[in-house]
Amino acid sequence: MYSIVFKGTKKETQHVRKGERRMVFKQIDTKRFANIQTIFLLLLSIIELSNGSVSWSLATKPAVFGKDIELHCNLDDNTTLNNHRHWSKGDNIKVLVVNGKTVNDTKYSEKLDEAKRTSILTITSLESGDVHVPYTCQHGFHTYKKVLNMTVENFEYHPSSNDTIFKQDDDHILLLMKFEKVFPFPACRASIGGKNIKQLLNISSVRSYVFYKVEISLKYHHVSKECIHHPFELDCCIGTKTIKQRFETANVVCLELEHQAKQELHEQEKDQTVGLVGRAIFVVITVVVVGGFIVIGVDGLDNQQN
Repeated sequence: MYSIVFKGTKKETQHVRKGERRMVFKQIDTKRFANIQTIFLLLLSIIELSNGSVSWSLATKPAVFGKDIELHCNLDDNTTLNNHRHWSKGDNIKVLVVNGKTVNDTKYSEKLDEAKRTSILTITSLESGDVHVPYTCQHGFHTYKKVLNMTVENFEYHPSSNDTIFKQDDDHILLLMKFEKVFPFPACRASIGGKNIKQLLNISSVRSYVFYKVEISLKYHHVSKECIHHPFELDCCIGTKTIKQRFETANVVCLELEHQAKQELHEQEKDQTVGLVGRAIFVVITVVVVGGFIVIGVDGLDNQQN
């Protein structure tokens, strides 16, 4: 066995002892950090294990873009309602409201229904940035995180207006209707004179983020030797809303007969006007003549009496 003996000055010996103490303290700090990290991970695991005691769901169905919606969070039954309530959004935990106090009162608000033990988050004027992102409801140490997915069953975007062109060219009907933004994909049907012509509809679309840009066109050829009016109807269902278009059509024969009928009606109105004027003049002349005779008769009687 060999032993190494450090020989040096007193100052050098003190320096070595200080280095040994630093190494000991460093080992102690490392152990403390490891213990703290273990405790932190344990707390996280406890929170994750408690996720099932709270949960939130979409309460507004259908959720219509541009209108307010509500998310309802069922709170833990085993803790007091005085516990911390917290709503956040996104993976980076953007705080929305804490115990009813909101970070943006024009966009978010929260109220507590104590009877139902429900925290109600209201999102004002639903927009595209509010969907397909996770929302987290927290009550005490219990949390629940879920993505607000935009589904066909629960979400709707109603177009504020549509561009519609309807033309009738002799025996052809031409229709073009456009929706710049709509959701879900519209279900449309068309008929003319009660006859289903849905199979003639040509519907094309382009997906833009979560919405659809839709174009609907139709060309219908009808031939009739008689004057027949054809009411044309187009109905497009967008979720719970139905957009209706109604047009009255007619073939060339109808248009010609309508023109003739208008001319005859104009002539009749003209003849009636002339007849009324003539009768009025006749009445005026008759009144004047009769009045003249009456005056002459009265003057004659006065002369005889005198």
